[in-house]
Amino acid sequence: MDFAISLFFCALTWSSVPEVTSDAGDIVSIYSADAIPIRLRGGTTTSGRVEVYYNDQWGTICDDGFDIDDAKVICRQLGFTNVTGAYTQAHFGEGVDPIWLSNLACNGNEESLKDCQHSGWGPIANCKHEEDAGVECSGTPSAAELFQMLSEQTNAHMQQAAVLDAQQTTITTIQQELDQLAADVPTLVQTSALQNGEIGELQQLMGTLDYKVDELNNMAVFPIRLMGGNASHGRVEVWHDGQWGSICDDNWDINDAKVVCRQLGYEDAITAYSHAEYGEGTGPILMDSVACTGPEPQLAACAHEGWAVHDCKHEEDAGVGCLYQDEQGTWAAFSAGWTAGNTKPSGAYIIPFNSVYTNIGGHYSSSNGRFTAPISGHYFFVVNAHSQYLGSYDVYLDFLINNSPYKSNWIYDIDNHDHVDTSSNSIIIHLNKNDYVSIRIHSSSYALTGYEKTTFSGFLIQAD
Repeated sequence: MDFAISLFFCALTWSSVPEVTSDAGDIVSIYSADAIPIRLRGGTTTSGRVEVYYNDQWGTICDDGFDIDDAKVICRQLGFTNVTGAYTQAHFGEGVDPIWLSNLACNGNEESLKDCQHSGWGPIANCKHEEDAGVECSGTPSAAELFQMLSEQTNAHMQQAAVLDAQQTTITTIQQELDQLAADVPTLVQTSALQNGEIGELQQLMGTLDYKVDELNNMAVFPIRLMGGNASHGRVEVWHDGQWGSICDDNWDINDAKVVCRQLGYEDAITAYSHAEYGEGTGPILMDSVACTGPEPQLAACAHEGWAVHDCKHEEDAGVGCLYQDEQGTWAAFSAGWTAGNTKPSGAYIIPFNSVYTNIGGHYSSSNGRFTAPISGHYFFVVNAHSQYLGSYDVYLDFLINNSPYKSNWIYDIDNHDHVDTSSNSIIIHLNKNDYVSIRIHSSSYALTGYEKTTFSGFLIQAD
């Protein structure tokens, strides 16, 4: 493809950007590393159906609310200086990939699509491809504008790199390469690089710059941090558009927390916090109604209402608790309750405490009532038994280590009345890796009360 058409008219058969692929001849923009890549399909070199790249796949934009202001931003990101029209109802043909965006609400002055509000990432269910949006653009940058864009983009990337460097120190090599690319800009200006077709060299430099920052983002990813707590627990804050901001707790759940903790380098999430558990933020609220499914690699891949679109106050700031690993091994703790009603067993059996309050590391299984030691060390366990309407019966419970009795717990109704009786017992014991602990009730027992009043808990005290 002729590089002289425009800085951003790159067909991504270009080997330097393997993450975003497209067909030869497509007009594609990767304006900056944090921009939403876009392309035009089904038209000409200046017009077509608008497609955006998200979650490793190209998809279309629904025409709900699509207007000339949206088209202005799309054409600007593609490198055009003017817009001729905004089209609806699949004017340039229907797409076949997911419909990623709907209710796009640009004001016309944004530099790229990432700065526009929308209803959140799809796939959009209430829109069909017969509603795919399109644009027609005109005008290309002048030589002077081309250099200006390169200079501005380089400066923006350098600022972004500085922010990301504060988050992750492993980007040093890429930072050095960015420094060199920034130094190349005045050199190219001084040597009149635009003469005799050398604009291609400049455009390749721009593409290399985008690719290097894309590499950087793949390493430091979408910047997030925890505030108000400690290294593994805190209020979640995200970096967007040059500032840190919090997340509203609307629909905030463990799947969102899992993605946050994974992105921060932790093994898993323990808890998703709401109601400003770790204090109220002071910056903007940047995300609301986050809807991660759990396996996403970073928070930016999760659907939400759109940047800074919310109806919340800081008293609703979301937080997370992440599973922490130290040099000795995994921290492990659990607490679970028994939800069944009054129970008289027909034979001895292991109680499957099925209401799990917390399960750090996931080492307790409610399906079989076992806690399995993840590493060798000393552990603490406690069982609290609650019995009601005992009558003339007693309740016997055993701590089992690898199915062998270790210590017993007994509730004895000395006055033979139908009232509430309770008992508790605890142990500190050394376990080897993969040893398991459970609680057994004897067949002679009667009326062990559920409703989460009978509980079993434990945690690792110290690893070997």
